[in-house]
Amino acid sequence: MILHRALQAIGLLALAACLILAVQATPWGGEGWSRARLLYAGAGAVSALALIAIGGLGIALRRQQERLAELQAMLARLLRER
Repeated sequence: MILHRALQAIGLLALAACLILAVQATPWGGEGWSRARLLYAGAGAVSALALIAIGGLGIALRRQQERLAELQAMLARLLRER
């Protein structure tokens, strides 16, 4: 669970860095439009979002495993009482 949260935190930091890079590629944050920086920021943002999604899937999978264990225990208890 800690690994998945760490992946999400790294993904958020990387997404923030890509946002800064994208702003620097505009006239408002840099010397002018830079298509190369925008492309680089976009590619990095996709990777950052993938890290966030992988962390979320890991957390969801862990919760499902816990719920499955609870249901199996409940089923075993019900079969014993029968």
